[in-house]
This record gives sequence, structure tokens and C-alpha cells, in this order.
Amino acid sequence: MILEYFKQLKETIYLFDHIIVDCSTEEKTYSDEKGFISGEIVFADNSQLDFAEVKEMGQKSKIKYRYHYMNHSKTLIFRYDNAKHYPNLSTFPHHKHTPSGVIESEAIDIENVLKEIEAIVVKNNES
Repeated sequence: MILEYFKQLKETIYLFDHIIVDCSTEEKTYSDEKGFISGEIVFADNSQLDFAEVKEMGQKSKIKYRYHYMNHSKTLIFRYDNAKHYPNLSTFPHHKHTPSGVIESEAIDIENVLKEIEAIVVKNNES
């Protein structure tokens, strides 16, 4: 079952191949139900997304996730994660790092992260 989740995640990534110039992923299975996937995606404007997820199929939400998006100079644009280090946020443990600080964010998936990146990449390519 975890292999099916990995397959679906990669299929979601490939829906955005019109803005992707390179993509690599690595998978580790801990059992049929639990695994880890990470990857690096480079976009047409040379920005980059590094991501990782730990998923157990019996749970609705991911155990851990991070989606770290940066520009061509490796400067943070945004990072979503669920590390438990901002307990004062109403969306704890989910949050978003931005250049101006940490803000509340609901749990997010790779599709919505890629939609956010797509808007940025398209805008950058129009400039």
C-alpha cells in the first residue's frame, strides 16, 4: 500500500512537468503500510523544492513532512513542515516559514505546494 502512495505522489509531481526541468526521488519502505519518500525538484527558473514525507497508510495525515522551496541562490522562499517547534500557533504543529517569519498553516500536500510554486515560476518566466 505504501508503494501505491509513492506512485501517486510521483504522478502528482509529473502533472507539473511543464515547469520542471529535473526531478529525483528516493524511497524507503519500513513495512507495507509505512515509508519515507524524499526528493529534489528543479524548476524552469532554477528554483528548487526539497521535500520529504513519512507516511503510514492507516493514518489520515502524514507523520512528518517538509517542503522547502528556495530560489536559484538557495535563499528560502517558503517551507512548510510539521516539526513541533511552534506550539503557540493555532495550527500547531503545522506551519509555514517565510522570509519574514513563521506563520500559521494547515497541513498541506505536495499538489498544493506545487500549485503555489507553479504561480511563482510562471510569474518569474513572464518577467
